[in-house]
Amino acid sequence: MLEIKPERVSTRAVFADALPELALRHNVLVVDTDTGSIKPTPGMDYLNVGIAENAAVGLAAGAEHFGQRALVCTFAAFSVSRAFEFIKLDVAYPRRRVCIVGTHAGASGGWLGPTHHATEDLALMNALPNMRVVVPADALQAVSLLEQCLQYDGPTYLRLGRKASPVFEGLPEPELGVPQQVRPGRDVALVATGPEILALALDVAQGLAGAGYSAQVINAHTVDPESAGAVGRAVDAQCRWLVTLEEAWTSGGMGAQVASAAGARGIRWLPIGVTGFLPPGSHASLLEASGLTPDSVLRQVLTFVSDPK
Repeated sequence: MLEIKPERVSTRAVFADALPELALRHNVLVVDTDTGSIKPTPGMDYLNVGIAENAAVGLAAGAEHFGQRALVCTFAAFSVSRAFEFIKLDVAYPRRRVCIVGTHAGASGGWLGPTHHATEDLALMNALPNMRVVVPADALQAVSLLEQCLQYDGPTYLRLGRKASPVFEGLPEPELGVPQQVRPGRDVALVATGPEILALALDVAQGLAGAGYSAQVINAHTVDPESAGAVGRAVDAQCRWLVTLEEAWTSGGMGAQVASAAGARGIRWLPIGVTGFLPPGSHASLLEASGLTPDSVLRQVLTFVSDPK
């Protein structure tokens, strides 16, 4: 059974630590947008273009056109707003081997406010053909999935939080595009993406067990439409209810992809996530305001499964 470790580790921090060696190993041009996340080392092919996300994506796409893999590090809120057209036309359309890394994703920007919250990124990146959208479940998965993104033959978007987040004991090595069942169950399937949300799903599964329901928990670390079919197939055949949990707007996000893939089974679906703009606040307070707490989600799920419709 998956356990939550007592320590918390930032996915952004482990990304910064692992990137120099991986960039050298895989001959990757790293293009930074003055994020403060990357500490270049000798021999690392690194370029900081400042707060110029459009230029960063264009440079990366050009380098890939001439044979070099590239990675762009941005704040998630800016990659999917300022640079979206460049990602669409310069990266996704020609299937460039460019990894877009978005930090401060979801509500993890906290007190920086709605200008820096990125709750629309999953929907926007999922809308792009050819794009793999990746949300590591913890710091350990972040390093493995970063390397897989750097080896993938096409564009990827790697979504990272800002500060320390849960780390899991017993979480299997991830494989791009392959969901992970981390708790078996036969009544309710809880599909979660991201560290805080996977921890939330495990807590809710325990609460459902106490109410007499067997809850399956699935870690969806790759959430694009190409991966949604695999998530849908991972849902236990006996499950009558599907609940998707994400730190993002539910319109067009992970849950919408999974529900679409599982729709042919006639399984009932409850999407739970962020439903509007969020004010400045701590990460924890913003999750609470969004109803993304164990007590709130458990209440929502119990109401859902008790509805005879």
